[in-house]
Amino acid sequence: MKRRSLWRVRGAKRAGRGEAGQALVEVAIALPILLALLVGIFEFARAYNIQQVITNAAREGAREGVVEDTDPAGVAVTRATARLSDANISGATVTATPCPCATGDEFTVDISVPYTFVFIGPVLSLFSSGVDPGTINLTTTATMRKE
Repeated sequence: MKRRSLWRVRGAKRAGRGEAGQALVEVAIALPILLALLVGIFEFARAYNIQQVITNAAREGAREGVVEDTDPAGVAVTRATARLSDANISGATVTATPCPCATGDEFTVDISVPYTFVFIGPVLSLFSSGVDPGTINLTTTATMRKE
């Protein structure tokens, strides 16, 4: 029994000399990389979510425009803007083809939204000169035929 306890004590002394510092250095190197990866995943997931919302808003606006007879462009822009406001998306540019379209003509709704990366943007701006790499334009177009 004494041999085991002596071996454990000697092994613990050997392990305590430099391995605790080695583990600390490994964590110090790996943790920022893992956190950057995690933040990047969340940032791009949010941008993708907004892209899906504006695509859906453009589709709904186009659908309203093709069934409306009096003011298709106005109704389409109103519907798309309402959908964007429901999702708390501001600063969007919504345009629709202004036409008294005939049956079978194409009706198009375009939406453009500036998206700013909250965490990645400030980090990227440290490495760029004069350009704002943290802001991108998310755009989408929906086209339907007039009924």
